[in-house]
Amino acid sequence: MQAMILAAGYGKRLRPLTDTLPKPLVEMGGRPLLDHTLTRLAHLGVRRVVINVHHLADRIVDHVGDGVVFGLEVVWSREESLLETGGGVRLALSHLGAEPFLAVNGDVAWDLDLASLVVGFDETRMDGRLGLVPTLDGGRGDFSIDPVDGRLCRSVDGETGWIYSGLQMIRPGALEGYPIEPFSLNRFYDDAIRSGRLFGVVLEGFWADIGTPERLERTRAAWKNRFAIGPGLAYKG
Repeated sequence: MQAMILAAGYGKRLRPLTDTLPKPLVEMGGRPLLDHTLTRLAHLGVRRVVINVHHLADRIVDHVGDGVVFGLEVVWSREESLLETGGGVRLALSHLGAEPFLAVNGDVAWDLDLASLVVGFDETRMDGRLGLVPTLDGGRGDFSIDPVDGRLCRSVDGETGWIYSGLQMIRPGALEGYPIEPFSLNRFYDDAIRSGRLFGVVLEGFWADIGTPERLERTRAAWKNRFAIGPGLAYKG
């Protein structure tokens, strides 16, 4: 199985830290966040990883190299201008081939069981399958999931819903018709929802968003105690 790590963004909400340090190289538990992601992908059985880069690209490339130290083959997808999540994945398709692949945001802290996300991905029915985690306070999430077949729709006001974790399986052919230009993967999700081909699974384990300095420090504290944290607890608030 192949995977892609999205690592091209500016991490604007973490400035000034990310003015000189790419967000995927922010330290977590004494190691760069990207190291944890690469190690977990290798343990999952991934052998080849495509990483897209733009902001401070050379810092990331120099750190990871060819990926051998992680037991991986790493291929680089350089973006001359930032293509956002959708455009970045679309550009990288030329490196990923025709088989479904795992895509992971490079700026989230996670220690999740991905078996339910990866195993049984059915490309005859699915364009994408998103890994979901609970909202922190029971508030509105990003998606609602059908309890019978796992199909997704957008959460609406007054509905609890689930948070998208930044981990997903994608059928490459479903993205081939999109242009190589800046666009959000939300466009792809909404198209797949309309055709009934976006699915989701709830993941168990540790997950945290580090999008602001406050969240980063909270996550670092939680990371130290991650083995005592219950399944599915999300630090996003």
